[in-house]
Amino acid sequence: MACYPWIAYHEKQGQNLEDFPHIKRWFQSIQARPGVQRAYAKAAEINVAPTMTEDAKRILFGQDAGTVRGQP
Repeated sequence: MACYPWIAYHEKQGQNLEDFPHIKRWFQSIQARPGVQRAYAKAAEINVAPTMTEDAKRILFGQDAGTVRGQP
């Protein structure tokens, strides 16, 4: 279950669960659990403010050797 939050955003990570049928089945079975649904509903109520600025996102994500060196 500790892996579930990592997989919950698989689309944002560019992953397609159709490529991983066993993981997809596991993910759907965890997603269907009432406790998981309650937790994500509560998180939607609590976590209403952005947790990361756009500048922070640019620093943390989408970088490669070229962007780090200042090349396009």
